[in-house]
This record gives sequence, structure tokens and C-alpha cells, in this order.
Amino acid sequence: MVTTGVLVAVAFLLMAAVQIPLLPHAPFLKYDPSDAVALLGGVLYGPGAGVLVVLLKDVLFLLFRAKGPFGPIADFIAAGTFVAVTAWAYRRIHRPFPWRLLLAATVGMGARVLVMIPANFVILYLEFGMPPARVAGMLLPAIVPFNAVKAALNALLALVVAEPLGRYLPIPESADRGS
Repeated sequence: MVTTGVLVAVAFLLMAAVQIPLLPHAPFLKYDPSDAVALLGGVLYGPGAGVLVVLLKDVLFLLFRAKGPFGPIADFIAAGTFVAVTAWAYRRIHRPFPWRLLLAATVGMGARVLVMIPANFVILYLEFGMPPARVAGMLLPAIVPFNAVKAALNALLALVVAEPLGRYLPIPESADRGS
């Protein structure tokens, strides 16, 4: 429980401090490295813990930094899906560590992209009043690539952090051994 609290704090601080727009034609889509922290929680303690980190950091962001509820809601849907699916797949893939996380993250990235396609129709309409035709026109040039790139960057960051952490923390190796 303490570790989860620390992960929430680190994820919130990263989300609050690092906001990088990746696409000039969609400046409201910003990269932050907080999903990597939640992904570490999901790999270490299971999908539920990872999603809890996402939920709590988004609640903190909503309370202290957000201009409205739609950004944190969108982040929870996207990051929650990515972290839950990646952590779930991580526990079911039987490969050596680096490949295992990369394969699981690929599954999580696909889930994130697919979930955010319909979610963006609702969220962008509610937040900006965008009609469905405009959102549909943004799918391939902005929404899909953004979600894929954000997931990939956070998976790579989690991998870079988890590799040395694996020497000190018991990163689960397989579902057969109690993970």
C-alpha cells in the first residue's frame, strides 16, 4: 500500500510537471510520463494496482491542476486501459523480461488505441463541441498516432526503469509462480 502511494505521488508530479504537445495540429494532446509509473505498479502488483495509480493521480490532477474534468477523464480511460491490459498480458506471456514487457505493452497499446477511438468522439464533443465528422477527420492524423506514441514512449520508459529495479524488487516472472 505504501509503494502504491509513492507511485501515485510520483505519477501525479510527472503528470503535473511534464506536459509536452506531440502534434502541432492537436496541441491539446500532450505527452506526460506518468503512465510509465502506473505501468510499473501494474507489473509489480497486478493490473488493479496499476489502474489504482492511474485513478488516484488523475483525481489529484483534477483537484490541483486541471482546467476541467475532461482531460483527467480521457487520461483515465486511455492510461487505465493501457496499464490494465499491459499488466494483464505481462502476467500471461512466458518470455524473458525485456521481450515480455514489450510484447505486453504492444497488446496494451493496441487496446488503448482502440478504446480511445470511440471515447474521443464523446470527450471531444463534450469538451470542445467538436462534431463527429471533425473528430473522425482527426483519428488518423492525430488521435491514433498520439495514443500509440504515448503508449510506446511510456512502455520504453517503464522498461528502462524496470530493468535495474528488477535487481532489487521481485518483478513477477510468470503466472505459474504466484504472479
